[in-house]
Amino acid sequence: MNKAVFNLLVSSLLLIFLIGCGGGGSSDSGTNATSNTSNPGSNTSNPDQVTSNPDQDTSNPGSNTSNPDQVTSNLAPVADAGADQTVNVGNLAILDGTGSYDPDENYPLTYEWQIISNPSESTAVSSVSDSSDPTFTFTADLPGEYSIQLVVTDDLGMESEPYIVVVSTSNSMPVADAGPNQVLANEGITVELDGSQSFDPDGDPITYAWIITSKPPLSSAALTDPTAVNPTFVADLLGTYVIDLFVTDDLGLESFPDEVVVSSENVKPVADAGVNQLVLVGDTVNLDGSGSYDVNLDPLTYSWNMTSKPKGSLTVLIGAETEYPDFEPDIQGIYTLNLVVNDGLLESDPSNVTIFAIDATNLDDFIRALMDAVLAINGLDASDFNNENNRNALTIKIIVVLKNYLQDGYDESVLDKLRDDIAGKMDGCVLGDPSVPDQNDWIMNCPAQAEVYPHIELAISTFEDILNTQ
Repeated sequence: MNKAVFNLLVSSLLLIFLIGCGGGGSSDSGTNATSNTSNPGSNTSNPDQVTSNPDQDTSNPGSNTSNPDQVTSNLAPVADAGADQTVNVGNLAILDGTGSYDPDENYPLTYEWQIISNPSESTAVSSVSDSSDPTFTFTADLPGEYSIQLVVTDDLGMESEPYIVVVSTSNSMPVADAGPNQVLANEGITVELDGSQSFDPDGDPITYAWIITSKPPLSSAALTDPTAVNPTFVADLLGTYVIDLFVTDDLGLESFPDEVVVSSENVKPVADAGVNQLVLVGDTVNLDGSGSYDVNLDPLTYSWNMTSKPKGSLTVLIGAETEYPDFEPDIQGIYTLNLVVNDGLLESDPSNVTIFAIDATNLDDFIRALMDAVLAINGLDASDFNNENNRNALTIKIIVVLKNYLQDGYDESVLDKLRDDIAGKMDGCVLGDPSVPDQNDWIMNCPAQAEVYPHIELAISTFEDILNTQ
């Protein structure tokens, strides 16, 4: 090969190499850019995707995992203002937002309450409350319905969706309770459901409607009597059965559904944060999560959080990962805590408990009577109530009455609240003829009523004396 041919060959190879390097880089870059802009699932083409779908990092393996915000997106808290309720005209309505929580545990929460609709010409206004207060009161001054909205905000500024509760002077929605989830040990067994904890806040009679909303493929399971309090079905296959319960009062108002799960697989555990308490500032408050359980009998771990506390409080929770944590309230006011338990695979729904701390210098006969009433209520068995959740529902009413009293926000409406909505939940045996619990009672037997009612009666008498001396 002569020198000219050799030089030509080298030049040609060098030219091919340079074209290959430059052309390849340009072609790849153009392909990637086209892919990013043409793929609607790409994070670079949809800047709103991180906030609109916070779970994408785990559910879409093709998403852009280099975006740190996608992993640490803040989930919105969840507002819960409790069930709809009925009050008499002129009575104080008490709303309870202590069931609100934040899935990211960015506590404390703040609370924004608003009356968004009320009867024409009503002048109903809320009680004085700050953003750390999870409760809300107003007087229903005219017949009709009042709609109240709650929005909660977590410690990072993320707001919840609004939660609206209706307070009526005529009829309230009944409450369905489909009973605890159950473990299915074997196929072919008969499963009994339990709706006996369902109730109507007005004491109206209720009817039941059960429906199997999900069952294993090929299962022919059917309820024996979908209108019974305790229907049964044969679980003909292993798997998961989901059943909804609706209850309807005698005026035709239907409840929201309540769901029960019967499964041969793992069922999520149930958290129980214990009972509401009235204590003195500086006392050690002992919390109790021992009522939590797992139907699969898996061992549980505990996670407690203080979801709200009075402004200025510096108290901290000790032993937040234990079954029995404690804390010392340092300022008068309401402290709300929640508990979540985990069985190693699934987390429970949160369970909340409310502690009201009172400065010892404020103690008087009225406060002592209601503190004794709460102790008596907490000493009753769960079976003494028409629904076990109504123990805490009853004590939260007492707590809010005391809160208003200590803020000098009391008048005849508070007295009506004590008579009609608190004593009225336990006075059938005292006032009835025959002496038996009546349809409005939440405490469902006479010995249990006798433990509590005298303390409420004393509080009413003491409060009457206070009003008479004003």
